[in-house]
Amino acid sequence: MLLLLALMVTIYTGKIKLFEMRIARNDVNHLASFAAAEAGLMKAMGTLTEDPTWDGTAFNETLDGSATFTVSGTTESVTRDTSEFTVMTITSIGASADGLGQTTVVEQVMIFSVLANPPDAPLIVKGGINVGGNFEVVANPNGGGTGVPLSIWTDQDVDMDNGSGTTCGQQEYSDGDCSSDPYSEKGFQDLDILDNDANFPSDMFEYMFNVPEASWESLRDDADEQYEDCDSLGASTTGLIWVEGSCGLNAGTVVGSTDDPVILVVTDGDLSMNGGATIYGLVFSFRKPDTLLDFELDMNGGASVFGAVASNHSVGHANGTFNVVYDSDVLSQLEQGDAFQRLARIPGSWRDF
Repeated sequence: MLLLLALMVTIYTGKIKLFEMRIARNDVNHLASFAAAEAGLMKAMGTLTEDPTWDGTAFNETLDGSATFTVSGTTESVTRDTSEFTVMTITSIGASADGLGQTTVVEQVMIFSVLANPPDAPLIVKGGINVGGNFEVVANPNGGGTGVPLSIWTDQDVDMDNGSGTTCGQQEYSDGDCSSDPYSEKGFQDLDILDNDANFPSDMFEYMFNVPEASWESLRDDADEQYEDCDSLGASTTGLIWVEGSCGLNAGTVVGSTDDPVILVVTDGDLSMNGGATIYGLVFSFRKPDTLLDFELDMNGGASVFGAVASNHSVGHANGTFNVVYDSDVLSQLEQGDAFQRLARIPGSWRDF
């Protein structure tokens, strides 16, 4: 009887131990598959950061320890106000090395352009323009609506009675007739200049980049490159470039291209371009909130910006010269080009069910 009782206890204990081992193995498999699934999510986000054109086509990978993941994504376009961005739902399935543990995790990410609002006008200035020098601005032919040209947009006055400012259409510019067949010129301001606009954004920085002016450091930290001057810029430069201080471009220097333009933020400094220097992209002259000085734009000897120029402070007080040609192809690349896409995880979208 005692022998039988001992045998029964031994069998029972063995079953308990076996059950505990199975539980432990299941826990290990779950942890391994969960870690693999999370690794898949991170891999997908890294892929999107490097290649924003990834369409969510499934791929898999074997990790150290032989756990695996398979990850895929589906996309949808979302429009908010005037901005359009892409939301991707990423699904990652992780499996333990023995295949007995499997975990599925899902998370959504937003893919968006660093440029929140592509400029409707080639020259956008907060604080008005005192035309002490010369300027030539080539209008967006549809900036004020279909067939309604827009050259300059500002919240204060544009003084066309001083200096030698001229605005004109794309065809007139191409034909070399900008000064002889203008929209607006010295002493005459046409409807292509929208000044004293009560609807002008109170925060230009936020309007352009969806970052409040007071939080400008976050955009600086997101820049592809940060410099103290513009000496390193050239035709191969692209992406978001942050310059802390004045930016001077020598004669003949070309920055960016139509296919690979730049967003150049010049912070608390002047922009000077000499003898045929050219920038393809958006130039933003940014005065920090605690800075009192105004800074100048000076483009001499045929130097030009193809795209747009914006400023959160008044310009034109030091006889500066600026030449801006609205270029829809360049601005389209700023909105859609890979170099300007950013990735953000959508809070509350992660789930494992």
